[in-house]
Amino acid sequence: MLDTDKAKKLFRCMTMTEVLRYVFGTGTGIAVGPLQDRVFNFYERSATMVDGGGNVCGKIGLRDDGAIQISLTGQGCQHVPSWSQVADRLDDLGARVSHVDIAVDDLTGETFDIQTFLNLYEQGEFTMNGRPPNAQHVSDCGSGKGCSFYVGQRGHKQLNIYEKGKQLGDPESKHTRCELRLYAKRIDLPNDVLREPGRYFGAAYPMLEAFVIGEVERLGLREQIIDTSVGAAQRFMRTQAGTTLGVFAACFDSPEAFFAWLQRTILRNDRPGRWKAIKGDLHAHVRASIERSIQEAA
Repeated sequence: MLDTDKAKKLFRCMTMTEVLRYVFGTGTGIAVGPLQDRVFNFYERSATMVDGGGNVCGKIGLRDDGAIQISLTGQGCQHVPSWSQVADRLDDLGARVSHVDIAVDDLTGETFDIQTFLNLYEQGEFTMNGRPPNAQHVSDCGSGKGCSFYVGQRGHKQLNIYEKGKQLGDPESKHTRCELRLYAKRIDLPNDVLREPGRYFGAAYPMLEAFVIGEVERLGLREQIIDTSVGAAQRFMRTQAGTTLGVFAACFDSPEAFFAWLQRTILRNDRPGRWKAIKGDLHAHVRASIERSIQEAA
């Protein structure tokens, strides 16, 4: 929240896009749309942020007294080059964080899965101040779309453990994400949470510290997510259109003639929904994923 006199004075003559770039260092990665008379978190006017791929990256709210609130989605966070620098900027402006999500991923499911946290809850490991927090287990009933387990209350402090790989479309994936949502409404949430997210993650509940092994490189996590999504897309095409395309292919004298027909009548150039959130050169990312799958199969 940017509501100090210093922040209001500095941003008075800036556009919302310039404010975003000044605070988060996003450069040209995100643009802010026009301000509209639509209330956002009690701010009288608001604007939507989008990136070069047309993906929504969050919202900016502007209050009549000049105070500004910026809310970035996970997609928007990909465009932030340095969270430590963001924290420095907020400190300088006297601004503060009102809500932050911190995620720890187990890409293989070897360290934890949903059952791990269900067991911890049943053992009383989440109990603080004499009573356990509210919890909810949401099952996918065997559909392979992924289960979730919630501990705590949204708007206060909430832990969400969910099967990220299955959510991305791979029913065999063991990729599990443990996401902590912290809100400044009831707890002290200093800007330092952006510099040392692991420390605040581990302090939220005592047993969480054991899962903070080290920060995942963005590249490694991105590759895992893209590989899972590419695998899901391949299974979808094989299941939904594999036999039909096989019949079509048999009608042509050569693979080249078949591919030329596909380009003319079937293929489209826009991004499918599953890959709209991928930042950067989509074709390079998918090509690399396909090459990795070929190497693993060899």
